[in-house]
Amino acid sequence: MSDSARTQPQGISFTTEQKQKYARDGWVVIPSLFTSADCDGLIRHMDAVHAGGVTVEGFVPPAEGADHLIDVDQCHIHDPVCRDFMLHPKLRQPLRDALAGDEPEGIKSHYWWKGSQWSQGWHCDGTALPGCVGVWIPLVDVDESIGTLALQTGGHLRRKLHHDDLRSGKWAGQRTHSGDPELGARLNTEIFEENAAAGSEEVTIVASKGAAVIFDGYLWHRGVMGGDTTAFRQVYACHYVSRSFRQWPHVLWERIDFDGIRRWSTGDEPTPAARHNARLPRHPAMEISNASKHPSLLPTRKDAPLQVLTEDQADDMDLQGFTVIEAAFSAEEIGQLRDEIDRLEPEGMTHPVLQSALVRSFCAGPVFQRVCHDVLNCDDVRLYQDQAMYEAPCPGRISLYRQDIGRSFVEPLQYLTCWVALNDATEANGCPWFVPGLFRRGPLLHELDESSGDWTISGLRFDDAVCVPVKAGSVLLFWSLTPYMTGANSTDSVRKAYVCQYAPDGYDDRIWDHDANGGQGGPMRPAAAGKAAVNEISNFLVLKERKNVSPPSLAT
Repeated sequence: MSDSARTQPQGISFTTEQKQKYARDGWVVIPSLFTSADCDGLIRHMDAVHAGGVTVEGFVPPAEGADHLIDVDQCHIHDPVCRDFMLHPKLRQPLRDALAGDEPEGIKSHYWWKGSQWSQGWHCDGTALPGCVGVWIPLVDVDESIGTLALQTGGHLRRKLHHDDLRSGKWAGQRTHSGDPELGARLNTEIFEENAAAGSEEVTIVASKGAAVIFDGYLWHRGVMGGDTTAFRQVYACHYVSRSFRQWPHVLWERIDFDGIRRWSTGDEPTPAARHNARLPRHPAMEISNASKHPSLLPTRKDAPLQVLTEDQADDMDLQGFTVIEAAFSAEEIGQLRDEIDRLEPEGMTHPVLQSALVRSFCAGPVFQRVCHDVLNCDDVRLYQDQAMYEAPCPGRISLYRQDIGRSFVEPLQYLTCWVALNDATEANGCPWFVPGLFRRGPLLHELDESSGDWTISGLRFDDAVCVPVKAGSVLLFWSLTPYMTGANSTDSVRKAYVCQYAPDGYDDRIWDHDANGGQGGPMRPAAAGKAAVNEISNFLVLKERKNVSPPSLAT
């Protein structure tokens, strides 16, 4: 189809004809929604970004003489100019119409210079971004000579390809993996051919600069390469979901509405505290980490039988962020470990594994090897940290709510904490408390509490916190992203625990310097930010290719 010369003023709703077409065909073109000046301004800015004249976090300009880059993904996250265009007032009302009157929230963006069409085979965005509406904005005139967009009319009303259709086994129900590519290719072809047989027409868009092609996320579409492969075909494309959408799976992706309000939320938080916490600011390291554009959570294992967790415990880790393995160790095993740590340092200590062969064999033993197999869901796992946590009687002293990752920022974003009770941990002697589910919000901003000198999550509400007593010999498992605190010890005896933490091999903790800027934190200095060699004595492998590994001896 071709654009007409008819313009559409800012904020105008779909016409009756456009509403009918969108419902029937799944797409509509709003001609001349943006002015030539609007389009040229974004092109000039992005050309400056590409040339290195404007710096945008995460974008590295190409070497001189290199081919022009195909695209920049999620540019709205770090570039305010792209973000403002994504949330341009002219888009708000048309998107409301496409979303049945609900308010739109931006979730994804792409800026393309040229040549991206080769990578855009037939697909529907709703597979990865359920509930979305796409907006494709040509910043120059587009047609088959320069390259454009093709749509399969009406396919959104037929069979849909969902995220989990592509991900059997360990990835089913999770959001960390794009799925089986062979299965995806087969289903793409199968569904596209079903639609064609049912009468879906393939339409190639011909549109003038400044138009907006609005289409349902479950509409099949692809890029069309132009005859001139050297031609620039600048296009800005964004995706949105409705504010009321409750099944949004990407719990660490920000949603931002047209009033500039951000949230990281599934939309189904059950309590006022949970709704408040869904809008807490995230850890500043997320702005510079590799996880900033496409953050994801590490799920428990789904591709093999669980070795120590029950299905309910695995679900608790995936949904609540913590669980307890009762009686994981015998009274004799716990007694030996407690006596050994008492011998080393009666007040508790950091890195007992560097002092004791017994402690080394304990934290690299079969219980934790099976735990790491089940929970971390990766083939190679290292000991990340270990510490004896002894809490002497002190009725008024509590720890404040924090995430372990708030102090030790690590990629991938989750490492596992195993809190071993050396004696009974009760509410009276200061057992842990957890805020359930909030780990799915990701790393949160922490601040220094001057009264206690502790770091704590800024603005957290803990109305929903759960007290978790733990019997001696039991192990409390929780993610480094799970907000927790330990209560005051109001008894007359010491509460004793041993904590060992595990991370996927290849983890990177050289991202955020917690003590920089006078204790306010900041990025690692360039000279220090290079990934350090692993200390095999303190951070040894416990799993290699899913097989148990014995730790190196202290004499090594």
